[in-house]
Amino acid sequence: MKILPNEKLTLLTELSKSKAIEILNLSIRPKQNFGFGNRKIEDGKKFEGSIFGDSFNISRIINYRNSFLPEISGKINEKMNGTEIEIELKQASFVKVFMILWLGGVSFAFITTLIGAIIGEGPIYVCIIPLFMFLAGFGMLKFGFSTESEKSKKDLIEILQARIKK
Repeated sequence: MKILPNEKLTLLTELSKSKAIEILNLSIRPKQNFGFGNRKIEDGKKFEGSIFGDSFNISRIINYRNSFLPEISGKINEKMNGTEIEIELKQASFVKVFMILWLGGVSFAFITTLIGAIIGEGPIYVCIIPLFMFLAGFGMLKFGFSTESEKSKKDLIEILQARIKK
């Protein structure tokens, strides 16, 4: 079982490689810095990031805060019957580090309180607190990523007139 979520998939479109890059470029604005500025979709641009050659690094534009918003990297390849877009959706590096520390810390706390309860140095019900903290962190990570991942995939499929390769 993967603790930190990420997804890899391939989209297929009948568009040419140059047309796919052009359409994607029209849907991306430059990355905004941290802050509480304008985070709304404008002029039909649903993503922010950059395209360089046949590769891109983007994330969906949202008007709310979600630390689990996936970063999307991709490569566009010309094929016989159209274009193939290989994408990977993953967590931001800061979120990965924070969640590893959080989940590792509460796992350690759970194990130590469980051992303490087994050898008789404390009550067993104390183990519930770190267990709950682990489950809450894990649930937020999975739910936050999966909901945003589905929205990002839906938007990319719509923009590129694509389908997911089986």
